[in-house]
Amino acid sequence: VGKFVMPGICFNFVQSKITTMQPRNFLFSFGFLWTVLACTLLPGCADRPEYSLQTEAALERLDAELSNKPRYQQWRQEQADALRSRIDDGLPPLERAERLFAVAQIYVTFHLDSSAYYVERLYRLAERTGSRHVRRFALLGDIDVWLGRGQVSLAEELFRKIDTAGMTPGEYRAWHSRYSSVASRRYDEAADSLQKRAWGDTLSHIRKLSVPGCSDQTRTRMAAARLSETGRYDEALQLLEPLTAKNLSHQNFALVYYSMAHIAKGQGDEDRMLYYLAESSISDLRAGTRSYSSLYDLALELFDRKDYDRATAYMGSTFDDAIRCKSVTRIPNSSSAVVKINEAVISNIAQQQKLMSRTIWLAGIFLIVLIAILWFVLWQHRRLQGSHEQLIRMSDLLREKHDELLKKNDHIRDINNALVDSNRIKDRYVCHYIDLSVHYIKQIDAFRREVCRIAKTKGADEVVRRLNSSQVIDGEYQKFYQSFDSSFLDIFPNFIGQVNELLQPEFRFTPRSDSSLTTELRILAAIRLGITDSGHIASLLNCASATVYTYRTKLRNAALDRDNFEEQVSKTGL
Repeated sequence: VGKFVMPGICFNFVQSKITTMQPRNFLFSFGFLWTVLACTLLPGCADRPEYSLQTEAALERLDAELSNKPRYQQWRQEQADALRSRIDDGLPPLERAERLFAVAQIYVTFHLDSSAYYVERLYRLAERTGSRHVRRFALLGDIDVWLGRGQVSLAEELFRKIDTAGMTPGEYRAWHSRYSSVASRRYDEAADSLQKRAWGDTLSHIRKLSVPGCSDQTRTRMAAARLSETGRYDEALQLLEPLTAKNLSHQNFALVYYSMAHIAKGQGDEDRMLYYLAESSISDLRAGTRSYSSLYDLALELFDRKDYDRATAYMGSTFDDAIRCKSVTRIPNSSSAVVKINEAVISNIAQQQKLMSRTIWLAGIFLIVLIAILWFVLWQHRRLQGSHEQLIRMSDLLREKHDELLKKNDHIRDINNALVDSNRIKDRYVCHYIDLSVHYIKQIDAFRREVCRIAKTKGADEVVRRLNSSQVIDGEYQKFYQSFDSSFLDIFPNFIGQVNELLQPEFRFTPRSDSSLTTELRILAAIRLGITDSGHIASLLNCASATVYTYRTKLRNAALDRDNFEEQVSKTGL
C-alpha cells in the first residue's frame, strides 16, 4: 500500500499550487512528478547489489576483458601452433616426448580432443622406443585428459600405473601436480564422510611433500593451503598477497587469486572473495584458457546476490568455453547453472512486467488528472492575466514616481547641505565680524587721540603728513589678511589640501608655516565663501579687478578640470 501513497501527495501538492503555477512551468512540473511516480512505483526494477569500489572496479575490468576473449584465445592457438611446429621426427625420443607433452598440456585447457591426440602420439612413441620416461609423459598427459572428461576413477587408475623409479625433477613435479589434482577431485566428489576425511588427509600429506625444483609461487601456494586448512586465514593471505605484485604468468596469477578467494570465503569476507574471483577470472581470460573454475564460481556468487545481468554473461561465457574445449566435466554444471540463472531472470522479468503494467494504468490515471489540472490552471491564468497586466502598469507608474521622488530628495539634500554649510560659516563669521568691528572702533579712537596729541605738540603740518602716509593703512590690511586667513582656515582646516587635489601636481600649493594664505588661495577662499564677482573680490583684497581676473584664469588653467574648477572649489569641505 505504501508504494501508492506518493501520487496522492503529488496531487495535493499540485492542487495547493494551482493559483500560482505558470503554463511555462507546467511541463517541468509534469516531468518532475512523473519521475517521482516512476521512482515510487518501481523500487525494485533497477535493484543492483552494492560492491566495494575495489570489487566494482575489478568487475568492470572483467566485463571489458570478456569482449577481448577471442583475441586472447587466438593468441593461445598461435602459441600452440608454434609449439607444434617444433615437433620433428628426427629429434631424440626424449626431447620429442617433452615437446609432445608440452603441446598436450597447452591443449588440455583449450581443446581436450587435441590434447588426447598428442597423448596418443606419446603412447605410440613410448611403445616404439620402450622408454619409461616417454611412457610417464604419456600417462601424465592422459590423466589430465580423463580428469577433463570427468573420469576421475580412470585418472586415478592411470596415476597408480606410473613407475616413479628414476623420475627426473621435472617428471616428479608433474607427478606431484597430478597426484594433488586426483586427490582434490576425489575429496570434492566423496559422499561418505570417512572417505572425505581420508582424501583430506591425503591432500594434507601431498602439500607437505618436498618437491625439488618447485617454483617459489607453487611452494607459497602450498604453504598457504596448509595454513588455510588449520583456520589461519590471515597468515595464509599474508603469504599470498606479495605474489600479486610479482611478474607471474597469467595462469599463475589465476591460481594465486583463486586460492586467495577460497581463503577469503573461509574468513567470511564475501566482498573480497568476489574481488579475488574477478581478478582470477581476468587472468584466466588473458591466458586464453577455456577450462576454468573462477568465472563459473563468480557467476554463481553473483547469481545469489541477484546480479542477474553479470551472472548470465559470465555463465554464458563459461558454458560456451566448456563446449569449445569439450570439457565434459564442466558442461553439465555450466548448463544446469545457465538454466537456473535463466529461470530466475525470466521470473524477475515477469515480475517487472507485471509491475510495469500496473504502473502504466496508474500513469494513465495520473495523466488524466494532470490534464484536468492543466485545463484549470490555464483557465485560472486567463482570469488573472488581466489583473496582472494592470498591476504591471501600476508598478511602472509607481516606479516613475519613485524615481522622481528620489531626484527631488537628492536635490533637497544638496540644498540642505549648502544651508548647513552657510549657517556654519555665518556663525563663525558673525563672531569674527563683531570682534573685528570692536577692534576697529578702538583703533579709530586710538588714532583720534594720536592725531589730537600730534596737533597739540607738533602742529597741523605734522597731522597732515601723518594723514597722507599709507603706512597705517597697509598695516591694517596686513592685520585684516592675518585675521581673514586664520578665521578661514579655522573653518576649513583642510582647504589647501582639497584645493591641491583639484590642481595638476606641478601647480599645487605648499602650506606656509605661519598658516597664512597666498593671494591665489585668498581668491579661492572668497569663491568658497560665495563671493564670485571679481570686482567684489578685488575690493576685499585691495587690488585691481584685472589682477583678480588674471589670477582666476591662471588657476583654471592649472586645474585638472578647467571647466568645473571653481564649482568644485565652492563645494570643498561639504
